[in-house]
Amino acid sequence: MRYLMNLFVKSSRGVHHGFTVFEVLMMVVILGIVATLAVPALQSGVEGSRLSGAAGEVAVALEYAQFVAMASGEHTRVTIDVTDDTLLVERSEISGDITGAATQLPENDIDNEAFATVAHPAKRGEDYYIVFADEDRLKSVDIASAIFGAGNSVTFNATGAPSEGGTVTLSLGSRQIILTVDSLSGKVTSSS
Repeated sequence: MRYLMNLFVKSSRGVHHGFTVFEVLMMVVILGIVATLAVPALQSGVEGSRLSGAAGEVAVALEYAQFVAMASGEHTRVTIDVTDDTLLVERSEISGDITGAATQLPENDIDNEAFATVAHPAKRGEDYYIVFADEDRLKSVDIASAIFGAGNSVTFNATGAPSEGGTVTLSLGSRQIILTVDSLSGKVTSSS
């Protein structure tokens, strides 16, 4: 500590200790080089966390839809729109007759069901509809593909089984994460 103080204080012999202009310029150049090397690493880390966050969001939506289907006994569907980078969770509406008895659709007739948006479990009063461009943490993440059979949605039945398995590919820059929905169990796994 004393050495540092002596750099800026006049010594007893009348000689000033300090930094020359050249030394200060060298330090600025070195700091500039370090900053230039650090910025891409920081940006890469931010991209990685955005992509991981988006993958987590999609996985949670799929798992939540499966849970809602099992808890309610009604079909629950997740639709992923690649063009608009959106995700929608909906549950089938079971219509009733005058006596209050519910009309049940055959298990394989999910294409003709009427669906209503599910409430988001973490955002009170909002529908479970996510627009990636509207979420700061998901901006710039692209839903590159969503393939479930011939479409872009998967429907879970009362036992939690999906209508069919499939994949969702998310990308950001040169990175991508692929989420896979198992066709039998509905379990969601990810790979980079």
